[in-house]
Amino acid sequence: MKLRKEDIQSISEEPLNLFYQGIKSPSTKTKYTRTLKRILCDILEDILEGTFEERASQFVSKARSDPSWATGILLSMSRKLRERTELQKTDKDYLSPNSFSRYFKPVKKLLDMNEVPIAWKRIYSTFPESNGGSTGRGYTREEIQKMLNFTNGAIEKSIILMAASSGIRLGGFNLTWNDVKPVYKIDNKITFDITESEVPKAQVVCAMFTVYKGTSDEYPGFVTPEAYSSLLDYRTSWIKEMGREPRPTDPLFKKEGPFIIALTSNAIKSRMEETLKRAGLRIPLVKGKRRHEVPVMNGFRRFFNKTNKETLSKDSPLAALIKKEFQMGHIGLVKLDRNYFQAHVSELVEEYLNAVPHLTIDDSERLRLQSKIKDEKISKLETEKDAKISELENKLKHHTTTQKETDDKVQSLEEMTRQLAERLQKQESMNDEINKIHLKIKETMDRESNPSNPHFPDGGPFDTRLVNLEVREFGERSMTIFDSEFEESINVVLRKDKVYCTHDRSTKCKHVLFALGNPDFYRLVKKTIVT
Repeated sequence: MKLRKEDIQSISEEPLNLFYQGIKSPSTKTKYTRTLKRILCDILEDILEGTFEERASQFVSKARSDPSWATGILLSMSRKLRERTELQKTDKDYLSPNSFSRYFKPVKKLLDMNEVPIAWKRIYSTFPESNGGSTGRGYTREEIQKMLNFTNGAIEKSIILMAASSGIRLGGFNLTWNDVKPVYKIDNKITFDITESEVPKAQVVCAMFTVYKGTSDEYPGFVTPEAYSSLLDYRTSWIKEMGREPRPTDPLFKKEGPFIIALTSNAIKSRMEETLKRAGLRIPLVKGKRRHEVPVMNGFRRFFNKTNKETLSKDSPLAALIKKEFQMGHIGLVKLDRNYFQAHVSELVEEYLNAVPHLTIDDSERLRLQSKIKDEKISKLETEKDAKISELENKLKHHTTTQKETDDKVQSLEEMTRQLAERLQKQESMNDEINKIHLKIKETMDRESNPSNPHFPDGGPFDTRLVNLEVREFGERSMTIFDSEFEESINVVLRKDKVYCTHDRSTKCKHVLFALGNPDFYRLVKKTIVT
């Protein structure tokens, strides 16, 4: 990107043009211009000369060349205005301290946009203390219902319902048809766009529009289905009057007639004032009273704010309150909420839907919505109940299956325990038999170690005699031993579950002991006798 000499903007523009460039909102521009004109042309009538534009140029020129002169003007104006705040409230010249700063905001904007340095802290220090704000109130639902009975045409009904259900400021009515979009719900899901096939089952739950579009104050506003329906009725009358459908960029509210001219904020306010008079809600003020209890347009905003905040939310109280403040176009509860509490539009819609029945003005429509919400809650509870029952049934089924598996495992463990008990019993029986064999061996050893035994005439020790024996062969139930002492083969057999020596005709001789000391023969004995 490159800048050319002719691209560089000159700062030598008319002061009033720079003043207008610094104001985004048309409504604010109108108010600031009216107040600045009063100051330059009325309050400074004897100090400046010429038309409004010429006076603005003179004021900026003198202030730039002599800032102390401008400071003196502003301090003098502050002193005069402060004297008015000290008058009795019944005095026609009385000025509320809350309105004090509005005389200085346009002047500050004019000087700031023309780069004129002024010690504003010094000016602000002379302002009177605020008296605590307005004691007015918002409209009641009954008053709004009465206003709807005295509207002239669909346009006024749309303005009333839109203002009451969105809390939009008067300056926010500068909308086009493209700014308003319906919000749908399909199968309990919020959506902003639907296909042709989804139209039959799509339900309009509210409508959304962009307030102060293209400015730093831009925020999403919402209206009830009742208000959106009234906008569609107004759209029908708009088409009949113009003979065509509105283009996306056409103003949402226009003046009556064949030309498309946007309805100004003042015109909207005037129409509402006339509607209030026809409804008997705007009687002349008594002597000494300067304001009506309910502001013409801000009364709708106060109704919305009160009703919305009195509505219970599914969210936490703090989060719900921040979202409700966003719906008013506020930054939140504190300045950081705008930066650190980024609520998605769908979350704001969900929060707004809680208040829709309470923001609906028509009694029958409100009762229908409340009944519908109740039916939806019942249906949801029924669905949740069925899901819970199904979940419990599945758990019970799983529990039954698990119980069967547990029973099978218990039965298997019991069978294993029984088998182990049997094996232990056999082991104990085997141990008893082994003990008996060991006892027999000990008896044999004791007997054979006796020198008086005829088999050992020399009376040698028992352990020396056994070396005279050796295994010759095995039979199925016998073992042949060669005894070198006697120079003959001796059979040791299993007879009647006992180990028997055919030579000694004994079950306790050294041949039986030798045979039992052989591992192979011992296994045979154990298998035959013990098992």
